[in-house]
Amino acid sequence: MSSVWQNNKLLRKWEIKHFKENANGDFNYNLAYPLEDPLVSAISNYINVKKDYIYVGAGISQFINAIVGLKNWENVILSDIEFSLYKRTALLNDKKIIFVKGIHTEDFINNLKKVKTSDKDLLCISSPRWFNGELFTKQQINEILDIYKGTLIIDEAYIDYSDDEKGMIDICLENDRVIIFRSFSKKFLASGYRTGYMVTTKKIEGLRNTIIPPHSVTSYSENFFVSLLNDKKILTAFVDTREYIKTNRDLIYDSFKNIKSIKIIRSDANFISIIFDDNKLMNKIYDSLSDLSGIQKFDEVVPFIKIWVNNEKFSQEIIKRIRKIII
Repeated sequence: MSSVWQNNKLLRKWEIKHFKENANGDFNYNLAYPLEDPLVSAISNYINVKKDYIYVGAGISQFINAIVGLKNWENVILSDIEFSLYKRTALLNDKKIIFVKGIHTEDFINNLKKVKTSDKDLLCISSPRWFNGELFTKQQINEILDIYKGTLIIDEAYIDYSDDEKGMIDICLENDRVIIFRSFSKKFLASGYRTGYMVTTKKIEGLRNTIIPPHSVTSYSENFFVSLLNDKKILTAFVDTREYIKTNRDLIYDSFKNIKSIKIIRSDANFISIIFDDNKLMNKIYDSLSDLSGIQKFDEVVPFIKIWVNNEKFSQEIIKRIRKIII
């Protein structure tokens, strides 16, 4: 997927055309006036949110390190299966971690109800979820905010592969206990540019200064995404690309959703995960797929294989190899 910029003639032509103007070195990020950042303005126009609520950073990783590490939190509450940087950051900052079980979103919420929380707690969830791509609904997020007293991070790195690109922005703007993380890495298949943004109305003293220094988003990345967000033709091309990936993702899901020997959960991300009760079966399937790019195996909490979806040929090859083993 990362090669889409090389393989797509329209994108490659656009990148070459804009390279000189984006890399000319004239961009000056003025730390004294962060709200004048051109990328903050471009994001503000794109998602129709006031600039005051938008923060630009070097990908979601920078936001995780900055927010999870704040002294404000007594407890950091995590899903027991989540992107590992949340756990590592909490541990590095001597936070008490409370893990909540739940393979499905409804299971997670039911188990969260058993946790006693306060306004000094930080709950971090991903939607679509990091490990299986399952999406929390608006009703579920509102339920979480009713039963949970603290601040909520919703990591929406994969939201553009769902059927609701807007995600939980409206809830975020209405509730100052909500912080949303977004990434351009997944949206534009451009992980090397290390750029993302955060949306929140929450007032945390020094929050903007916490995100900015050292401002590690390069001037090229800033200019690159400003140009991209203002180009309707390129934005449409990415919508088409993501729809193509979603189709090939659903092709894998539909092929195995009724197979009892594995558990496959409908994903709203650019990957799909297969969950196993039998480690031997997981290892056998992983060995048959491991020569392909975009295949990961995890077995810390529940055994699962994560498949990063590419083109139709890739999905058909995945289906063929797994069928040889389980059917």
